[in-house]
Amino acid sequence: MAVKQKVVECVAQSSEAQLQLILRTLQDLTAQGLQDKMCANIVISLGTIHVPTEPSNYMQFISSIKSVQDILTKECMKYDLIYVTLRALYHEISTSEKPLSPAMSIVLQLIEVKYIHTAVDWILQTGYTAESLKRALQTLCNWLMKWTWTENLGPLVLAFMQGLDVQGHYDILFEVTIATIEPLFKLLIMPEHRKSVGPIVIYMLSQTQSNPVAFHKIIPHVTSVVKYLYKEKSESSLSYLQEIVNVCVCLMEHFSEYSNMYIGLKKELEPYLPASNYKQTVSGRSWLDGNSSLTPIYASSGKVGLNNLGNTCYMNSVLQALFMTKPFRNEILLYDKDMTPILSKLQTLFALLQHSKRYSMSPNDISNLARPPGFLPGHQHDSSEFLGYLLDVLHEQEKTAACSNDSKTDHVPASYSTIVQTAFGGRTVSVSRCGECDTKSERVDNFWELQLSFPNNSDNQSVQTLLDYYLQPEKLSGDNQYHCEVCDCLTDGERVTCIEEAPPRLILTLKHFRYDQASQQRTKLLQSVKLDNHVHLDAGQYELYAAVVHCGSSVDSGHYYTFARDGEEWFKFNDCSVMRTMSDELCSLKPPETPYILFYSRQDCSDPETLPRTLLSPRLQLLINKDHSEFESEKRRGPLKTYNAKQNRNDEPPPPGCGGAGFSSNSTNMYVC
Repeated sequence: MAVKQKVVECVAQSSEAQLQLILRTLQDLTAQGLQDKMCANIVISLGTIHVPTEPSNYMQFISSIKSVQDILTKECMKYDLIYVTLRALYHEISTSEKPLSPAMSIVLQLIEVKYIHTAVDWILQTGYTAESLKRALQTLCNWLMKWTWTENLGPLVLAFMQGLDVQGHYDILFEVTIATIEPLFKLLIMPEHRKSVGPIVIYMLSQTQSNPVAFHKIIPHVTSVVKYLYKEKSESSLSYLQEIVNVCVCLMEHFSEYSNMYIGLKKELEPYLPASNYKQTVSGRSWLDGNSSLTPIYASSGKVGLNNLGNTCYMNSVLQALFMTKPFRNEILLYDKDMTPILSKLQTLFALLQHSKRYSMSPNDISNLARPPGFLPGHQHDSSEFLGYLLDVLHEQEKTAACSNDSKTDHVPASYSTIVQTAFGGRTVSVSRCGECDTKSERVDNFWELQLSFPNNSDNQSVQTLLDYYLQPEKLSGDNQYHCEVCDCLTDGERVTCIEEAPPRLILTLKHFRYDQASQQRTKLLQSVKLDNHVHLDAGQYELYAAVVHCGSSVDSGHYYTFARDGEEWFKFNDCSVMRTMSDELCSLKPPETPYILFYSRQDCSDPETLPRTLLSPRLQLLINKDHSEFESEKRRGPLKTYNAKQNRNDEPPPPGCGGAGFSSNSTNMYVC
């Protein structure tokens, strides 16, 4: 039987059956001598094996895995097939969109420890894309959380991160760190994981001294981890206890702008003294460091990120989508009438997002001014609710200002259109018909966004089908009967909604969240939606240019981030991290990562050119000059902080983290604020 056919059979078997088939295949082939394709197919089959959780099955599984490893080690060394095997491994972890079994990592034992850095250099010279490198590092880190039987896994992950650092892939390192630092840090309490995870955790924390997000994510867990390590009192636990104390004390001093946030942590660490040389923990160059000799991250993306002030990803994602709406951005930047507070701060933020040299900055002023009623500092909230509130406030405040400026009238002229209306304003007409007397009533509504519901028991929906469903005739019956003024009672009827005036920029919110009567909580519908790059209304066709994504299973947890297009290029705005990406990444998302708010541009409304600095007001030009001057000054003084320290002094001290990432998290892309 050909080895390829046997591998296909492996995929359809149980874990133990798969392993036994792999063993028999290997034993049959060793007499003939392993060849390139055979090794590659064995590696692929290892990646499909589910690791059992029942203790007796698990130990038998490990015994079989070790037998496979012994044969591979002997045969691959004998026939010099080590690089063929490693290439197959790396190709799988960097290109596969499916979760891969950590059993595949046994291939790493083919590398002698002293050659791990050489193997990493070879991997990094194979020409894989940045997205492939990120996927590979994420997979390796996920394996670290679940697997302790490959001694070389930890050293290889550390060497891989160091190699990415040398090549200037700071965006990859930072994004994977933010995604994995919490569960990896928690694993320090487990001796069998500590040897492989410990050096990576300390490296991650020491290399993110230019931004506090990674440090803030571990703060809720420091107390429990430190107590476990102290109670164990082994040489390993006490060594890592000292390293954690060193790095925490050093980072608390480094990020002194957040001192209010560290009061509890300082108290918990009082019994443990840092080493005399603890400041050396973060004394070197860090990722995102502006005075590094390597290309800084902001130069690679050309975009500026927004710092997470404590579960403010719902706000950051919306602000970046609005900023990437060029007509709206330009109108905000050119507004020269009496400034309302929110409009003034939004204008300042947009000017700096467009012209700052920083990696990221603080949206603290917007957070304080534009927080909707009921939105609590430090808590996760709904990005769609924030968007609606922000646009409403901007619209109403601008109308009020226009009215007060016109001394001849106490209302806004009919011809006046606010910035929000000009960019996103549309109008619907709803016609309701009584089923008894056939009387019709008409209601006209202005809108900034359309909220699209999912039909009951529906699968394989697309954005276009949801939009069509929104515009379908609606039966008015049961609890939703029509009140007919002619009949003077509730009757069955029908309502038809049509778009009377289509907006230049169409915002669609996919209503993934529903209120569950049983639990009395808002739950998330984990339905896949085909993300149409183009949708059409009677007024014409629209093209997708931005999307706010929610990752998580509940509206009250998880993470929001944004994809947006500038010309032909796509970018991923993930709080302070901004990366170039492809539209394919957005279109291939699967639950619990779901597109939530979609921004479409009408194709007969072309984007304007980006405004040059010379067209901005003197006030904005002074702000930009000041920001550039402070940035250069910070670079000369030492390690560059990637947030605006002056603004952050007024930050309300939010509780860090919103949960979601635990020991048994199965989501490889589960970011939490």
